Amino acid sequence: MDILLERKSVRKYKNESVKEEDLNYMLRAAMSAPTARNTRCWSFIVVKDKETHKKIAAVHKNAQMILDAPLAVVIAGDTNLAYNDYLPQDCAAAAENLLLGAVAKGYGAVWCGVYGNRERQEHLEKLFNLPENIKAFALIVIGKPDDSSPAKNGWDPSKIKYEKW
Repeated sequence: MDILLERKSVRKYKNESVKEEDLNYMLRAAMSAPTARNTRCWSFIVVKDKETHKKIAAVHKNAQMILDAPLAVVIAGDTNLAYNDYLPQDCAAAAENLLLGAVAKGYGAVWCGVYGNRERQEHLEKLFNLPENIKAFALIVIGKPDDSSPAKNGWDPSKIKYEKW
């Protein structure tokens, strides 16, 4: 299985839980992502509680699929640890690795944007009682996919330039 080409945003899930060892694999994959100067400035909040899912969905209108998912992971970055302004890149690399880890274990996932949306960031930071230096970056919703559609073919040679624009 070529997880790089099979990864897709999955928004419909079967009523199945995520195995603990599979979740740990996904988190290990996320923590294998590169960070500027190896600061490892990210942290991960695993969210399984259905009441918390409802509170997230109440503010994050594009994350309604969380209501039917067994779990989600909030990726947060520590501004005290991040090198210069690389927190978004570091957390984004971890998010992509988490998504790929989900595919590798037979799950589907979707990245719901948080960083850059003040309302969503503040809501999650308050909901999870994050210290001032910890910034909510992304919400990754995970579950067994209830969607058999193929991954999109993103190949577009017109997007490739060689040596100069």
